[in-house]
Amino acid sequence: MAHFVPRASFSLPGSIPKTYFLGHHHSGANAIKGILNTINLVIECRDVRLPLSTQNPKLESLVAGRQRLIVYTKSDLCTDSPAATHTLRGLYGADNVLFWDKHRPGTTGALLRKLKNSARAIDALTGLRIIVVGMPNVGKSTLLNALRSAASPEKKAKAAKTGDQAGVTRKVGTSVRIVDSEEKGGVSGGIYLLDTPGIFQPYVEDGETMIKVALAHGIKKGLIADEILVDYLLYRMNHWNPGLYSRYCEPTNDVNEFLTAVAKRDGKLKAGGAANWQEAAARVLSLWRIGKFGRYVLDDLSDEAIRAHQHLLVNPHLSQNQAKKLQREERRRARTGD
Repeated sequence: MAHFVPRASFSLPGSIPKTYFLGHHHSGANAIKGILNTINLVIECRDVRLPLSTQNPKLESLVAGRQRLIVYTKSDLCTDSPAATHTLRGLYGADNVLFWDKHRPGTTGALLRKLKNSARAIDALTGLRIIVVGMPNVGKSTLLNALRSAASPEKKAKAAKTGDQAGVTRKVGTSVRIVDSEEKGGVSGGIYLLDTPGIFQPYVEDGETMIKVALAHGIKKGLIADEILVDYLLYRMNHWNPGLYSRYCEPTNDVNEFLTAVAKRDGKLKAGGAANWQEAAARVLSLWRIGKFGRYVLDDLSDEAIRAHQHLLVNPHLSQNQAKKLQREERRRARTGD
């Protein structure tokens, strides 16, 4: 058998959208800005698989100068990238970063202890007021519910609605008390959290970033075809370890060959036995999102990539008004088929 050589690069289709900054994102950003003066601490959630791609220049400008704790969510999905956690801790300092996994109560407990320490430090009669921000579908509402449940196990109902698609939370929520003011341990005034809608970047120059965000369910399903997402995932798996999909086929650079193998093995077939590539693609993405095709960080965390990303945060490609104009043009083209 000839030695397998993965593709050196991924060819980005011209159909990849460059913005997903919707009306409720704009409204949410304004609402966050309006209440920041009442907030003691900002928790910014980022998907640990996309630690750079889910850092939003819009949010950076909103919360600049505020005390902030960065929570990397879904940490159970990056266990094949141990160097990533070390790099991210080094960027911000161990005291300002926490890796959170909803399946591991100990990570919720660690975060709760950090919040109680912050509450004791300010000793405010009104309590510690926290706002949870981040890109769409990075786990903000799930985190809030986990904290509330850990602090008050008797409270069974969810305080915030959750889902596996972007855009479940559409507006800033009401204050949710997660620690009572008389809680043993000396937290004065209690601890209160406010959930917020996911705020997308006004403009994304790099189509690869949009594909990565779509892989993590950060934009509406269907904006990028599942087959394109699987083709990119295949490209990345071939560089990580082609054995990740060995139960389906030998290493390949052909996404149709891969999807055909998935369809045959997992029963995603049309009448007559032909492979249903659409259903096979949906199956692949579902498996990847729960870690069945490796648990890797998708972003490049080399020194060069981090420097370029930090420069982009300070100097975004377009202003918000320019980005909104681009979005209107893209919507017009989608309607007219241009």
